[in-house]
Amino acid sequence: MFDASRPAAGGVDLFGLAQRRLDWLDNREQILASNIANADTPEYVAKDMAPFESMLSQFGGELATTSERHIAGKRNVNQKSNEASSTQSLDGNRVSLETQMQLVAETSDQQRLATNVYSSYRSMLNSVLGK
Repeated sequence: MFDASRPAAGGVDLFGLAQRRLDWLDNREQILASNIANADTPEYVAKDMAPFESMLSQFGGELATTSERHIAGKRNVNQKSNEASSTQSLDGNRVSLETQMQLVAETSDQQRLATNVYSSYRSMLNSVLGK
């Protein structure tokens, strides 16, 4: 019997990847909510998750150019914290509500995209299986 949770030989478990992405987004949303809740806490510094791309390394996929016309991919791109450039309030708090709300909106958009991709992939798989 076909098991959709296991990748085909040499393939990628797209359902597992989508689940990991949604879990990462859920955790990030909780951290951002904590940052917003502590916006008035003295000496509080906003936190964020490590980029999701760091989780993709477990899949072992490397960017490859198979033609001289391909554009070289980016590797090991360092993302700096948005909070590093923010000003510190008199009580030592480094939470910018505007930045945090922007990150929450971005996370929400990414959740919607991940859910839509997951649903589309599932619908395609069901069509192929005749369900």
